[in-house]
Amino acid sequence: MTNEHLLIISVIILLTSVIQATAGFGFALLAVPLMVLFVDLRQAVIIATLLGTVSNFGQAWQLRHHHDREIAKIFIIASCLGAPFGLALFRYGNQDVMKALLGCAVLFGVWMLARGRDLQHANRALDWIMGWVSGVLLMATSTNGPPIVFTLQARRLLPEVQRATLNLIFSVTGVLSIIIFAVADKIHLDELRVALITTPLMLLGVFIGTRTRVHIDALRFRRMVLVLLTLGGVSSLVSAFVG
Repeated sequence: MTNEHLLIISVIILLTSVIQATAGFGFALLAVPLMVLFVDLRQAVIIATLLGTVSNFGQAWQLRHHHDREIAKIFIIASCLGAPFGLALFRYGNQDVMKALLGCAVLFGVWMLARGRDLQHANRALDWIMGWVSGVLLMATSTNGPPIVFTLQARRLLPEVQRATLNLIFSVTGVLSIIIFAVADKIHLDELRVALITTPLMLLGVFIGTRTRVHIDALRFRRMVLVLLTLGGVSSLVSAFVG
């Protein structure tokens, strides 16, 4: 990795960390499609996983009084069940196809949310299915947020509860993914070096984001989520065709 690429990735990490802290998600969703323009997709996934897990842990602890533990438990278990399938896709699957499918799925979810679909009383099977899909995406592309965000938005959780629950889920599943990647010998010194160098910038981004989110009400939060999901879906499609 060249110094120019490292500088660009550092800027990406800073900006997406601000978004992550503000909305409760969006780090890997936006960072991975941008990073793959400069590094290999597998490197981008590992870097985003390492940094994202650290960020999520800090925010999960900060927001611990707002966790919806019942929903979090379902998503964590379901994600664990989907993770082995995601690892297989990470190792053997066509990454461009995965990114294209992710982009289409995210944009479909945005369309559903924009129509005001209310799933507060939907069967818990929805949580299990979306959690499983999230687990697959976690290992395959590190962009496991959209299925969970879509479900929590559709269930009309309050912004602070959604942020807290997302970070709790991502913290636990992030540790799981790091362990699996390490056992599979997919984490190398180059990714570790980039993660260590950019950690201070990530922490700065989280600090800025936590100061920003207190000024965002529920309506603005919902609009911001839709915008972020749209950007993530489009960027996944673009990176699929560019890659």
